[in-house]
Amino acid sequence: MKAKTFLFFIIALGFFLRVYNLTSYPTGFTQDEAGIGYDAYSILKTGRDSWGEYLPLSLRSFGDFKLPLYSYLAVPSIALFGLNEFAVRLPNAVIGTLAIYATYLLVKELRRGDSKLEIGPPTGGWNLEILAATLLAVSPWHLPLSRGAFEANLTTFFIPFGIYSFWKGLRNPKWLVVSALTFGLSLFSYHAARFFVPPMLALLIYVNAEALMKLVREKKYRTWVVISTVTLLLFIIPACFSTIGKASARPLDVTILNPTDKWQAVADRRYVAYLQGLPDLISRVFSNKAVYVFELFTTNYFTYISPYYLFIQGAGEWTYGMIPGQGVLYLFESVFVFAALIAFVRERGFKYMNFFLLWLILSPIPAALTKGPGYAANRAALMMPAIQVISAYGAFVLWIGLKNSIRPLTFKYVLIGIFSLLAIFNIAKFTENYIYHAPVQSAESMHYGIKETVKYVASIEYRYDNIVVSRTLSVPNIWIAFFEKWDPVDYQNESKSWLVYEQNGYKFLDQLDGYRLGKYIFGSINSSYRDKNVLVVGKPDEFKYNVPAIKTIYYPSGRPAYLIVEGKDL
Repeated sequence: MKAKTFLFFIIALGFFLRVYNLTSYPTGFTQDEAGIGYDAYSILKTGRDSWGEYLPLSLRSFGDFKLPLYSYLAVPSIALFGLNEFAVRLPNAVIGTLAIYATYLLVKELRRGDSKLEIGPPTGGWNLEILAATLLAVSPWHLPLSRGAFEANLTTFFIPFGIYSFWKGLRNPKWLVVSALTFGLSLFSYHAARFFVPPMLALLIYVNAEALMKLVREKKYRTWVVISTVTLLLFIIPACFSTIGKASARPLDVTILNPTDKWQAVADRRYVAYLQGLPDLISRVFSNKAVYVFELFTTNYFTYISPYYLFIQGAGEWTYGMIPGQGVLYLFESVFVFAALIAFVRERGFKYMNFFLLWLILSPIPAALTKGPGYAANRAALMMPAIQVISAYGAFVLWIGLKNSIRPLTFKYVLIGIFSLLAIFNIAKFTENYIYHAPVQSAESMHYGIKETVKYVASIEYRYDNIVVSRTLSVPNIWIAFFEKWDPVDYQNESKSWLVYEQNGYKFLDQLDGYRLGKYIFGSINSSYRDKNVLVVGKPDEFKYNVPAIKTIYYPSGRPAYLIVEGKDL
């Protein structure tokens, strides 16, 4: 099969795997997905987000101030398919598919003229770019991220395509403008990209300084260099302004520079040392903010490049459609990655192997700077597709080793056959896990059952004066707005009054008790609603034992998820 034919097959397979049964896998629909989708719907209908901001460069959302690119990308699909889960998730399925092609283009550009990285004749057969694209297409990391409205996945297309366009621009300077545009858009895709893009651009400029200077000296090419620089600045300047003030709250809140305990751990450690007789002046040398941050950063950083994370544990939470306990790379890829690293150490790597390794070294830094439960695979998504390219090169190293050193021929193909069966089993095991086990285990984290709850409530809401929705449902206003397709103009008028959450010193909207949307009241469930013509929605543990619910929504495991109860029965 010729390389182009196989590429078409891989891209088609990649798109099918990302779009098939998109509303069912991952199960449920998170509040972030609903928020991204409703902001896109509001922009489509009014040109303003859900808070009334005109074409914003930062979305307030629930007080976490998301970057806006995904919502803008979702506008066309919502216009075409309406406000629903499929329309909101579709852009990521498309972006994920384009990432496969961007990986192919990038590797092909960087290995130009290196026919050693092919299996078969120079004009066909397998080559490094095909294998790298294939590994990304079926990746247990990239595939789940591509099936939900998860902003982190946008970087897996925009960054490799920006790098490809930059290198292509050294031969055809018009592509430098495409690179600037792509990198500029990535600054509005995901917060981690804002940490990663500047050093990546600096690396590209440093590595190619001589070639860039040559373009600048050529009058016919100088114009394109200037245009690309101006284009990039047109994105950098508003990106900087969009992080000033309230929009900086979310990035700062999640960093290790703002620990949850407000540095209490540092003070406690210093105090314990003092009680044991160590002078306070010396204790401060070992127990201070700088040392604390450095130790936490290094611990986090090495977590993300550890074999345990890459091949065994993977994601630490179910929230982004991934599977904890399933490595972000297949177990069989561990052989490929180690083979590639050994080849690099022995100076047998391909020409740009060092570039992909530097990419891999830089990419976990944003994730390592954030606090949380750890193993945040969404925040470390910047490692793709560099890690797949390295893995693909390792496969070639092994192939060449088998080809040149193992005799007889039969034994060589027996080894290849055994390894191929192991690889197929790894992929099949992930598929079985994703389809049959993940929906049960991830249901609560992915807010399974919210849609059914809102639809049922909407069908009977006319019977009640008010409907109380517990704020334990995680920003419950967005579920009502999304699934009831609330008029954005009315929603924007209501949301103006919600800004009181900031005046009360809260970081997020759902910390406010009693805010309203029409007849819906969002807050705590309490006895004040008893004996009133009120419908109450909440989780089972918020109600008394054996409360006579008029409707119970269940998780796939059969465990009650949400109860719908009349006020008189509280």
